[in-house]
Amino acid sequence: MKKSRKGIKILSILILIVLIVAVYFTFFFYYSASDLADYFSKQEKCARTKFVNDAEETTWKYVIKGKQDGMCEVEVVALQIKKGTADRTVLQGKSMTCLVALDSNKNPEKDLARCHGELKEELQNLIIQELHKYIVDNLGDIGEELNKVI
Repeated sequence: MKKSRKGIKILSILILIVLIVAVYFTFFFYYSASDLADYFSKQEKCARTKFVNDAEETTWKYVIKGKQDGMCEVEVVALQIKKGTADRTVLQGKSMTCLVALDSNKNPEKDLARCHGELKEELQNLIIQELHKYIVDNLGDIGEELNKVI
């Protein structure tokens, strides 16, 4: 009687350990990419991966979450802004989720139309501000060109 209870306890503990390991690898485990080429090979397969891309202007963090609607879901975080105007610092720490085509080896942040989140909104705000500044700076030239057409 005591042997069977002890056996059931051991079997229960082993099943619990296997269950915990399965849950960990299913929901919490991410590969770590060593370089951009390694990251792109994981992105093409849409394998759950984390990678920090220390690019020239911005340090990006990519987290491949998995497949969604036939696309690869990637979370993009702007960790550090290294170059550009001071107003770009508003991007630091912001994130967005991008859907990348399977077999794609392009940076997720390159196609903002496939992204959503606070980082995308801030990037769009900066683009609008730059366009506004360009139009104001060149308003005289634009007016002259319009007068030539009319």
